[in-house]
Amino acid sequence: MSQAVLDRWYAALKAGDASALAAVTTDDVMVRWNGPPGIVPWAGVWEGRTKVLTFFKRVAEHLEILSIETVARIEGDEGVAIVLAGHWRVRASGEELNVRAVNLFRFAGDRVAAYEVYPDSYAFAKALAKA
Repeated sequence: MSQAVLDRWYAALKAGDASALAAVTTDDVMVRWNGPPGIVPWAGVWEGRTKVLTFFKRVAEHLEILSIETVARIEGDEGVAIVLAGHWRVRASGEELNVRAVNLFRFAGDRVAAYEVYPDSYAFAKALAKA
């Protein structure tokens, strides 16, 4: 696993650059955002590059990433777990969130094959409900 893959991933997320995200994922990439479906608009499982790009578009419609900092990192042979401290702004209300999340990545070569997010889903749901 290369740090360069993660650097490109997070830069594309922050910029909202769909083509850069597509370039760093496998065709059959899977995203799982753990949270309450129907309350958090992007919660659930998204499979395949097209659906994953829709996932990121939906997140970007609701949130602006202000900053993401790595708190801890555990690497394995085919992936990495990262604890993040994130700072987001809800676009509709302007409310800001400072919460931690765990991101799990599985890689295939120099691309992301799976991405799972274990966030403080209550904080996201609460902030979105105010929008």
